[in-house]
Amino acid sequence: MELIRAKMLIDGFKSSGYNAHEAEVSYLRNLGFPETDVRFANELRYIRNQIKYYGKITDSEYARKVLEFFDKTYPKLKKFLEKI
Repeated sequence: MELIRAKMLIDGFKSSGYNAHEAEVSYLRNLGFPETDVRFANELRYIRNQIKYYGKITDSEYARKVLEFFDKTYPKLKKFLEKI
C-alpha cells in the first residue's frame, strides 16, 4: 500500500479518509496491473482489516498465496518509483 500511495502522490493524487484504501487498490489499474491482481489486492485489503480489527485467522495456504502475490507485485511497484 505504501508504494501505491507513493506513486499516487508522485502522479499528483492523494487518498485519505473514507474509502482511501479502495482508491489505492483501484489505482493499480492505472499502473497497468491485470484485473486479477487488482481483485486480489482488494481481497487482501479486506482480509487485513478482518485480521486487524476482528481477529480473523487465515490458513497457511492463503498466506502462501499472499506471499506469491507479494513476490510478483512488489518488484513491479518498486520499478515505478525507481524511474523518478
